[in-house]
Amino acid sequence: MSKPILALIPSGYKATKVYSVLPNDGDGDFTFARTGEATRVRKDGLIEAVATTVPRLDWLNSNCPSLLLEATRTNRQVYSEQFDNAAWTKQSDITVTANQVTAPTGELTADKIKRGSTSAANNYLSDAASKSSSTQLDVCTSVFVKQGEGDFFAFRMQGTYPNRVDAIFQFSNTTLTTSVAGADFTVTSSKVQNYGSGWYRLSVVYNTDAASTITSLFSPRSTSGQIDVSDTSTSAFVYLWGCQVEEGKTLSSYIETPANSTVTRNADVCKDAGDANLFDITEGVFFVDANSFNPPYLDYNIISLSDGTTNNYITFTYELNQLRVTVYNGSTQLGVVFTSEFNFNQRNKVALSFKENDFKIYINGSLTTTTTNAVVPTGFNRFNFASQTGADRYFEGKVYDARIYDTALTDSELKTLTTL
Repeated sequence: MSKPILALIPSGYKATKVYSVLPNDGDGDFTFARTGEATRVRKDGLIEAVATTVPRLDWLNSNCPSLLLEATRTNRQVYSEQFDNAAWTKQSDITVTANQVTAPTGELTADKIKRGSTSAANNYLSDAASKSSSTQLDVCTSVFVKQGEGDFFAFRMQGTYPNRVDAIFQFSNTTLTTSVAGADFTVTSSKVQNYGSGWYRLSVVYNTDAASTITSLFSPRSTSGQIDVSDTSTSAFVYLWGCQVEEGKTLSSYIETPANSTVTRNADVCKDAGDANLFDITEGVFFVDANSFNPPYLDYNIISLSDGTTNNYITFTYELNQLRVTVYNGSTQLGVVFTSEFNFNQRNKVALSFKENDFKIYINGSLTTTTTNAVVPTGFNRFNFASQTGADRYFEGKVYDARIYDTALTDSELKTLTTL
């Protein structure tokens, strides 16, 4: 297989820069921007905050890092790690003891939450987070939990009672079950992520009622049941850390709120790799190995090879439940949409091989499209994890590998390149 003229395999970075492995003279490096801190998972499995303008290489549940690119999100839950704070209401039999075990950051900041009776009504803590508007919204609630005594942990996301989502997590089989009650609430998805050392991040994405707040309620349990159902135990407990209530259709990386205020993590922007000399090509391959988060913020986002305008470009457009591959040379456009061939929120390898009147698209090891009726665009001068101009539609996901070749590869090479 020929050598790519640009290869990004996430490894090197500094403030405002993501280094490409090829070329090694810096011409293929990406410009990176993000205002403010953001968190990532290090190689040792611990969560850490990185400074403003610093890219994030994330190791969550992987032997190799990925470049983590996310949209703007706000954690609306105040005192996200301080369940002993008065902002969190404790029912009469629940006890919160601060800083009892090592948190996913490696610091002694996780709290012990213990029930004190079998009572249905007296063994949970709660707090309300303000929504951006009193309308029905998509929201994701997440929390880190570690087993203490008892096999179950129950939590609830509530608008105007009885409108709510209930969730029950069982430690012994790591299953998370959800149910809705009242009116208007619906569950979109739920997830259990293993952070190691006994820690699990539990999350539920749901659509709310029109209440102005979302109340989060938590209860440790010995037996299965909702937060306000009686239990057999008078001493079940869990360790809690890092509650997040964010508006959006997906879970994002953890955002700490250390005080009585919300905190916003701003968008990651990675673009402008290469130049006209590097991309002076008439054939080649555009390849991306990435996990694209779905549904995307603002309906769709883009990875592009272009001339910096909307006149000449190749784009991979990640839309709601579909991938659109587009080639445009100023007058002739090739557009192909993929649905069943593409798995969102999972790793996918996509390659477009382009040569005059010979275009092929491979996805995850399979040839999906061929055409002899397309013209190669001209004037390529930049590679963006964004729109053709680099001004918007910033990609959201994890990037494992991205390459540009100046030679169209063979079918055998394309299959090998894109096989998971």
